[in-house]
Amino acid sequence: MRVYLIRHAQSENNILGEENIHRRKVDPALTEMGYRQRDILADFLARTDKKDERFEISHLYTSAMYRSLLTAQPLASGLNLQPQVWLDLHEKGGLWQRRNGFTSGFNGMTRSAIQSEFPDYSLPDSITESGWYDAELGMEPEAHSLSRAIKVAKSLRERRRRDEVIALISHAGFLDILLKAIFDQLPSGLRAMSYYHNNTAITRVNYRGARPILHYMNRVEHLPPDLRSF
Repeated sequence: MRVYLIRHAQSENNILGEENIHRRKVDPALTEMGYRQRDILADFLARTDKKDERFEISHLYTSAMYRSLLTAQPLASGLNLQPQVWLDLHEKGGLWQRRNGFTSGFNGMTRSAIQSEFPDYSLPDSITESGWYDAELGMEPEAHSLSRAIKVAKSLRERRRRDEVIALISHAGFLDILLKAIFDQLPSGLRAMSYYHNNTAITRVNYRGARPILHYMNRVEHLPPDLRSF
């Protein structure tokens, strides 16, 4: 089994600096550059004339965050796959906003809102008209994020004997801890190294029996230099 871990395209929050972080959105869309990145990514993954790597993705999963749902759109079309929303793939911290020293959680897009904009996506029953994120969590506790990563890694390990090629569209923070979960590096200390992903970067993990093998990570050669972003 092959697994491709892919970070979403550039979001509106990704371009914010410290001086305008107050403009941060709870569930941002993509920037103009982000839309260009996702289209190039889709073309790259769908190409069958490459002499080196043919991706041959058979299953496409995405987090329920808006930037990931948008990133998955052209991939679904180019790969002729139905994207499946996997709630545990959302970014560390969840949906939150801090104002005047107080942090509030948000429920996220409702089921009907997602179905209206992304009618071909497969949604779990846990996405309702109340949304999908537990707003009472506020900013998701670190332990909760780590638990999700371990859960996803366990699910991948259990599927390792299947003849599948899986692509996961997720987020920089979560992909970091997911890789650590896959390679049994959790829990890790505050000074532990991080596995960082650029926008639309691709990381490949193969399973040889129960043993995960990192083939490469954070590849962005599909993007021209002027479209590469962090």
